[in-house]
Amino acid sequence: MADEQEYSGELLGATLVTWMVDNRPALDEKMKEEGSKALIQEFMAAEGGMGLPTPEERLDRARQASARAWLRHLAAAIQANWTVAPTDFTSAMDKWLAAGEERLEALRLDEESKAEQRGRAADPNDDHREVELRSLGRLFAEGVGTTCHPGGDNGPSFAKRVTEWQSEHLLRNRELVDDAIARTTPEGLSGSDVAAPLWERAPETARAREAALLWARVQFLTEAIADALMAAGPPRLDTADA
Repeated sequence: MADEQEYSGELLGATLVTWMVDNRPALDEKMKEEGSKALIQEFMAAEGGMGLPTPEERLDRARQASARAWLRHLAAAIQANWTVAPTDFTSAMDKWLAAGEERLEALRLDEESKAEQRGRAADPNDDHREVELRSLGRLFAEGVGTTCHPGGDNGPSFAKRVTEWQSEHLLRNRELVDDAIARTTPEGLSGSDVAAPLWERAPETARAREAALLWARVQFLTEAIADALMAAGPPRLDTADA
């Protein structure tokens, strides 16, 4: 049974990734929506006396907006391909992500602590990216658990399934990251200038690299979510979070 679940999770993961690629126009619409929200937040911050964002802050906001668009796209993929998904899953996940800033901040603090324990990377930007994307991935996983309770899981227990799978498949994560970097312009992505701020070296290359690394993270999260869904079992909508 375990082998069947592993195969089924792998198959669902591949199906979700293919669906997201094939439905790129839907992602583009979500990117526009999230980009508009980010611009509004930037404008409101400037109006509130915080001034214009630094290049670092702007890239960080772009990363967050792109990640949220991808997560909403992943929710739509699950809705379309997980045969037992609740009919309102996509809209419920949109609401969960939109209302999750307080929970996201708590997850960020936890991931910051874990990053300290693991040891810092050579480039602080890599650390910051990893913390942000790990936190968003956990928020999404908790949303899946809270929204439809696969196999009776609540939000934290389903997220635990996801993070445990990721911890057991670090080599797969490395493969996806290496492939992502290989598909971007190689100049300036490694070597003696690695400590220089990415956006000062080559902003266009920075954006391409960010997009590629985000896609690697999305694929890794998708595979983990798919495995956890198949391992947990069908939704239990009559189950309340503890």
